[in-house]
Amino acid sequence: MDAALITAWKTLCQTLAPAFTTPTAITFLHIATGWVLCRSKPTVTNLVRTIGDELLGHAAKHWITYEHFFYRASWSLQAVSTLLLQDVIAPLIRAHGEGGGADKPVIEIKIDDATAGRFGKHVAWAGYFKDSSASNAKGTVIHWAHNWVIGTVALRVRRWSPWVMALPTLFALYRKPRDCDAAHPFFTRQQLAGQMIQQAHEALPDWSIRVAADGQYATREMVEALPTSANLVSRIRRDAALHALPAAPRRRGRGRPRKKGKRLPTPTRMAQSPSTAWRTLTLRKGDRRVRRQVHARVCLWYGVCKDRPIKLVLVRDPAGVQQDDFFFCTDANVSDTQIIERYYARWTIEESIQEGKQFSGFDQVQGWCARTVERQAPLALIVQTLVKAWYVSHGVEAESMQPAGASRYSWMPAKSHPSYLDMLATLRQVLWRDRIKSHSLLRRMVDKILQPLQFTLCAAV
Repeated sequence: MDAALITAWKTLCQTLAPAFTTPTAITFLHIATGWVLCRSKPTVTNLVRTIGDELLGHAAKHWITYEHFFYRASWSLQAVSTLLLQDVIAPLIRAHGEGGGADKPVIEIKIDDATAGRFGKHVAWAGYFKDSSASNAKGTVIHWAHNWVIGTVALRVRRWSPWVMALPTLFALYRKPRDCDAAHPFFTRQQLAGQMIQQAHEALPDWSIRVAADGQYATREMVEALPTSANLVSRIRRDAALHALPAAPRRRGRGRPRKKGKRLPTPTRMAQSPSTAWRTLTLRKGDRRVRRQVHARVCLWYGVCKDRPIKLVLVRDPAGVQQDDFFFCTDANVSDTQIIERYYARWTIEESIQEGKQFSGFDQVQGWCARTVERQAPLALIVQTLVKAWYVSHGVEAESMQPAGASRYSWMPAKSHPSYLDMLATLRQVLWRDRIKSHSLLRRMVDKILQPLQFTLCAAV
């Protein structure tokens, strides 16, 4: 079992080998594995100390080789993301996801942006950005950081339904206008998100793409970038200027036909109107079911979607605890239930970013030059995706490797699904068990392997 699990991890990492040269692919395998095992900041020095003298049957390279991987080696983050979509995530959805066996498979992409805190004025493309996750009622948190637009793929594994797993896949670094030039023209976050959707479409041209993003991505730039196989679910402005669909022309006359019908009330006024008819639905929100009152209407949001009909969905909490929500979908044929549940499932990207910061060092990388900045932080989230893919396909079957949690403590409720830390702990145990057992007959090799093990367990800085 141990050998099969190790082989599965190596094979999964080598799936991305076409994005690298042959020597660089081995370097990537070392760095990805070292990133999993390292419990301190994922600096190159700490990764090298964690790797030790030998890892997964390969002798460790000189430390400068691992430095060169980020700022000199010839590989593209976009190529890695494309391979991740085509050769890791797409087979995962087909084999383990809900609806993966359909004639035209579906991929759900959640988009958001996040800051990765940095130090030093000479760090390339760093600036002052708002940290939404740290802002609260006391005030807005603005810090020196990088701002990443991130796209995650939602995986609905049948054995853990209705839980949704987020797989970080697409990445784009937002640069302020002062950091842009002819080689790197300025793009808004919405334009970067649109480019990411185009990249997913080019990687999986035969798939239907369902996108969910928060209200800041409900813009004309984003809608115009959607390919024909994609539709967007997002929040709509509470004061959005809505119009009815134009009436069909009765007879051919002079002038062009009308592109929009009469002006409709804003979503807020529509929800407050006593004439609005509501119906009650039971919806999936995370791991639970909730009841909501829903009113839907097909209309035009001409300022954003032009003459493309949208479906507006008003959502009300019957208990009155939460304020009304206003969603829309660029495909008017999508059901009300799917629109609401797709937006509710958008929260998984927030969890994925938090996991990247808490367990993978997404905002603890130390590189400062331009090429390193473009590559190092996303690699923390790529490793997270590889860990989750390995666990879903192989690690979950290794019962002896699972961390002892609820089964040990009677007072701890049983989990409905594993956490990312459970997945990471399982892979760490598999890797360390293989490294120690493979050298257990040679005393000299045991001493060598205990050095990186001691460093890792102590989480030395």
